[in-house]
Amino acid sequence: MPLINDLLDDLDKVLWYCSLDMASGFWVASMTDRARMISAFITPFGIFEWNRMPFGLKNAPQIYQRLIDNALYGFMGITNRQDQQAKNERSPVDVFKEGEPETEKRTSVLGRRSYIDDILVTAGAWENLCEKVDKLLDACDEWNLSISVVKSFWGMKKVDYLGHRVSGD
Repeated sequence: MPLINDLLDDLDKVLWYCSLDMASGFWVASMTDRARMISAFITPFGIFEWNRMPFGLKNAPQIYQRLIDNALYGFMGITNRQDQQAKNERSPVDVFKEGEPETEKRTSVLGRRSYIDDILVTAGAWENLCEKVDKLLDACDEWNLSISVVKSFWGMKKVDYLGHRVSGD
């Protein structure tokens, strides 16, 4: 997990901000068979297992952060959904089993500014911001990640990010 102080460094040196909130955060990650059995629960109506990662699991924030890091920054070699479909694999990705570092790192979609489901895109010029947002949206499409448009702020000079008011002033 990134340190919040590290994410807030040098934010006063840019002019434009996009503060994005991911939609349906943890539910993007599929549960492995083992995780389904471990997190199963009993009700008067029967035994149930989670198909998607629920809120409240101890490691859920770290797993979701790794998923976002891989999608936006290419830190680990987890195959995306298109690669899985091409290989005709139906099983969910287990980040602990397949999360080996890539030999060649991909170029980062944007500077390292994400904390779980809060992403901050920054740029010194409007054109650069538009390019970064375009790359971010492509990565989100590739990895099947959704952005909550209602909770996001696009092309702002001041935004709230991780409980801090951020601006170039």
